[in-house]
Amino acid sequence: MKNYNMDREMVKDVFYGGIVELMDNRKYYYSSGVSHTYNHWTEEGKKALHDYVSFMTVQIGQAEEEEMDRRSKEFVLKTLKGDSKQSV
Repeated sequence: MKNYNMDREMVKDVFYGGIVELMDNRKYYYSSGVSHTYNHWTEEGKKALHDYVSFMTVQIGQAEEEEMDRRSKEFVLKTLKGDSKQSV
């Protein structure tokens, strides 16, 4: 899969959406019509979930680094401009 730079909000949406997609697939997640207490991940689903979280961890790390870089640059520019309202 090609790496795409995602911002924090996009990472959250993709992370949530990916888990929902896995849960919608009976191969990975059993959802009981009787009660949510009977719902469970299948063995294949546990592996898929682990792999997905491992992949998304990289995306989260990249998004956090980019956010920190953006905030640092913003802070430096405000400082150089002499802006007294430095909220980063």
